[in-house]
Amino acid sequence: MNQIQEELQEFFVALRTWKYWYMLFMLAVGCFSFSLVVHGILIPQHFFAGGLTGLTLFFYDSISDYVSLSVLIVLLNIPILFVGYREFSVKYMLTSIIGMSIYSVSLKLTEGAYIPLEDPMISAIFGGVLAGFTTGFYLRLGGSVGGLDILGTVLKKRLEIPIGYLFNAINFIIITGNAILYDLESALFTGIFMYVFSWCMQKGLIGFSQRKSVFIISSRPEAVAEKILQKLDRGFTYFHASGGYAGGEKRVIYTVINLLELGRLKEYLFETDPDAFIAVQDTGDVIGSRFLTWEEEGYRARKKKDTEVQS
Repeated sequence: MNQIQEELQEFFVALRTWKYWYMLFMLAVGCFSFSLVVHGILIPQHFFAGGLTGLTLFFYDSISDYVSLSVLIVLLNIPILFVGYREFSVKYMLTSIIGMSIYSVSLKLTEGAYIPLEDPMISAIFGGVLAGFTTGFYLRLGGSVGGLDILGTVLKKRLEIPIGYLFNAINFIIITGNAILYDLESALFTGIFMYVFSWCMQKGLIGFSQRKSVFIISSRPEAVAEKILQKLDRGFTYFHASGGYAGGEKRVIYTVINLLELGRLKEYLFETDPDAFIAVQDTGDVIGSRFLTWEEEGYRARKKKDTEVQS
């Protein structure tokens, strides 16, 4: 009971911050955009979407005379929320309920919406771009509308089933059902919509300025680090490691750069130590010096007293 009270208190504290309300605003924009795509493109073109919305459209085709799409999305979400309430914080579940409600209202408000696109390829791409980016924006801020994300997390924790397996299986069922109910061409355009939506959602989630985290193992770590510090104007960190093959102690250089700086880094590294080993990985959010600050991400700036206490 104490834990629930603490989590409720956390939710009420969040309600008093502009960051949470900004997230709700972006969530409303995302839900309205997706609802517009559902009624203006997916239903007229006989396309389905991925995830729970796709399952809703799959069932809606045969029961549309008895229940509206906005009500059906709520009915399908209720058992998912019930299953997931023990696995998530009260704040996340309440946010999901709010998001589900906003999405349901958006579906109701956009009934009869019309987007003047006739070509199915253009419709699939435009719908994926519009819905994907706006969805990625609110997910980046911590928004949620419930759905299969919750169910996937529960299955992963309890049955060790990877979340990707669930989404792939559901989407395969949706595309197959689309082909059976309509035709193969509609199913292929559904797949195109899903792909474009997923790509755009990822870009909305992490942004276009892709960061790269870089590990460098060199016999001349000081010289390499000097190139990074002076010419790229980036900071770096040393990790102390032991060589697995040759043995001996090594200092591994770790730094984060943007995509445009990667080519310059490789050029400097080749000039300094052509025998160096480099490993490059994609990195999503980066918060810190010379990248985004916490305040730019929407967090309240700490007062000087708070900083002094933590020090």
